[in-house]
Amino acid sequence: MQQPSIPLIAHSSRWRRGLYQIISMVLMGTALTVSSVQANDAAPQDAQKPTEIRIGLPDQSAGSKPFIRGPLGLAHIRQRLEKEFEPQGIKIQWSFFKGAGPAVNEALANKQLDVVYLGDLAAIIGRAGGLPTRVLVGSRGSNSYLAATPESGIQRIEDLRGKRIAVYKGTADQLSFERAIKSVGLSERDVRVINLDWTAGKAALAAKRVDAVWGGVSLLALRKQGINIVTTSRALGWANTTQAVVLATQDFIDRYPGTTQQLVNVLVDNAQWIGDAQHLPEYTALMSGQSQIPQTMFQEELKAEDLPFQSSPRLDPFLLSSLQNSIERAKAAGLIRNTFSASDWFDGQFTDRALKAKGLEANWAVYDANGNAVK
Repeated sequence: MQQPSIPLIAHSSRWRRGLYQIISMVLMGTALTVSSVQANDAAPQDAQKPTEIRIGLPDQSAGSKPFIRGPLGLAHIRQRLEKEFEPQGIKIQWSFFKGAGPAVNEALANKQLDVVYLGDLAAIIGRAGGLPTRVLVGSRGSNSYLAATPESGIQRIEDLRGKRIAVYKGTADQLSFERAIKSVGLSERDVRVINLDWTAGKAALAAKRVDAVWGGVSLLALRKQGINIVTTSRALGWANTTQAVVLATQDFIDRYPGTTQQLVNVLVDNAQWIGDAQHLPEYTALMSGQSQIPQTMFQEELKAEDLPFQSSPRLDPFLLSSLQNSIERAKAAGLIRNTFSASDWFDGQFTDRALKAKGLEANWAVYDANGNAVK
């Protein structure tokens, strides 16, 4: 006798209800995941806006007007941050320090600054000393120069043995110099390093009180006085150049994540502008006018083919590797007591968010530890 079909119908109905429940749960989970991703991509908001942003930078000017290069320096010259924040009632306070990195770190320790731009060594010394900073934006590939008197007989880095070399200690120049001499098997014990700031170092070299100076682009001006430019850090490869970072205090980031994002957005815009070779004549003119360093020197230093690398704001493997290497070198040289993880120091969410929001993710390659583009 044929069995009734009702139980089969009931079973089929229960199966369909179960399937619908599973599908609903999957869709709900997908929606939650999408919402979470969108929330992470969305610009953070401040519970309360700051009344001011206190920015500290080393002053690399050769004249009376303060100067620093890069996206933050361009923001100062063109008043980009004032235009961004003053309509919101937020004042921008710029502080330039002739004492360079050590002076900036002292102001950070005294809680007088929120955002700073520092070369690798000064930033590392501050972090290792307990300053609660985070890396927001990278800067890379800055060249250093070895300038020497003709009488010194210095024609290559190997000739520095036993010579008097002026280096501004506590700044990125110190690590850059250490890398350069180590590349030819020398150490600081093999040379007579004299700690002079940038201005004093140039004066001492011109007066022939030292045999050589290791420093920045302004040394090129001494060629008119018969000083020789022997070599550069760039000639030794990107890994031997100087890196720098834009830092913010953890307290500022935690209290004002939205303001932090706005600031990084401006810096990423500036990095894009600097990285466009069509802007190179205008950029070098702006830097020259602000710094009183001849434009021809910036033109000699900055090459169109290097801009994609040098202008990148990314916190990529190159910057990570270089800073970690600098941390280890600083420890080996006795400049810091303890090492720390560069990756834990990085806070790349703001740069990543800016690149995505502005459609600039493909504008800069990701570079490996040797400075080679990998994607």
